[in-house]
Amino acid sequence: MENTNIINATIKSSNIPHNWIYCFNTDCKRREECLRYRATVALGESRIWGNAVYPHALRPDGGCAQFKQLRIVRMAWGFSRLFKDVKSYDAPTLRSLMREYLGGCSTYYRYHHGEHKLLPEQQEWIKQLFSQYGYEDIEFDCSEETLDFQ
Repeated sequence: MENTNIINATIKSSNIPHNWIYCFNTDCKRREECLRYRATVALGESRIWGNAVYPHALRPDGGCAQFKQLRIVRMAWGFSRLFKDVKSYDAPTLRSLMREYLGGCSTYYRYHHGEHKLLPEQQEWIKQLFSQYGYEDIEFDCSEETLDFQ
C-alpha cells in the first residue's frame, strides 16, 4: 500500500475484532501487506493473549495459508433508503430474500442497524437483487471506508 502512515493510523486496537488472528512472523516477506501482521504491530499493551498464527504456517516458498491481504473497502449498512421507493408488493419478497442471504432475521437487523457492516461483495449482491425487480440506483443508509477485517 502506498501510504503507510494512513494505514498505521487506521489500524487501531479498538478497530480490530476481538477474535482476530494475529501474526508475529517477522521473517515473512509479505508481512507489510498482511493485515494480520500489521494488526499485531498495532496491538496495545493491554492485550496479553489471543489467537495467533503459528510460525510453521510460513511455508518455505514464502506462502502462508493465513495471509490476509491488506485492503481498504467501503462498508455499508442500513436499509431504509433501499426500500424508500420500493413498491409495497415487492418489499416483503425483497426483505425475505435479503434475510435468507444475510443469515436470518436477527442478522438482517444487525446489518440494518449498523452492528454488522456489508462487504462490497454483499452490497453488490443486494444491488443485483433489487435490479432483478426493476430498482436501480439504490443506496444504503450509511457507508465508510475501513480496513477489511472480515
